[in-house]
Amino acid sequence: MKKITKIILADDHDVVKHGVESILRQTISGPEIIKVSSVNELRNQMLCHEDIHLIILDIKMPGGNTVETVKNIKANYPETKILMYSAYEEPQYAINFIRNGADGYLGKSQPLQKIALAIKVLENDKRFVDENIEDEVFNNNGANDLSLSNILSHREFQILALLAEGKSNIDISGELNLQKSTVSTYKKRIMQKLNINNNIGLVDAYRTGFNNFVD
Repeated sequence: MKKITKIILADDHDVVKHGVESILRQTISGPEIIKVSSVNELRNQMLCHEDIHLIILDIKMPGGNTVETVKNIKANYPETKILMYSAYEEPQYAINFIRNGADGYLGKSQPLQKIALAIKVLENDKRFVDENIEDEVFNNNGANDLSLSNILSHREFQILALLAEGKSNIDISGELNLQKSTVSTYKKRIMQKLNINNNIGLVDAYRTGFNNFVD
């Protein structure tokens, strides 16, 4: 379990940032908190700071599409957790962001203390969704569908396909323009998601689409 202490707080409302920062400082020992107000600022901070543990991200930010922002961050920084923090609390919004790589979704009407709870859940590599919409979100997120397209992200599936072709981490890093360490992280996540511990199992899972493999 990796403790979350280095956080980017992305929201264009200062009062929201102030409230969230306050609860973070009350519940986390010595946090490093970086505050941004736009998608462009978020991108710049991700480039400037290594090893960001968590981004708390408003669903609607100036300067870009937040769904694409989530997808891009997860493609380039797969170990960074993303908690969407939104005034839009209908399940369809949470479903969309979870499907596109977000690790959690929390409505702004909920008590600030729930942010601390969400962080504890994310530290254990689990998804967090408020209990008011949890059942609907996960029932609609393909949780019972064991096909690879529902278990893996687009980038994870892309890397699995290359691994199944017999390519090494170095080969894949060159082909996809990723760091070798990033490819290794993706491979580890794929193995964890599919409950596989060797390359032969990865090849079998890819060739069978995983549905037949788990049966």
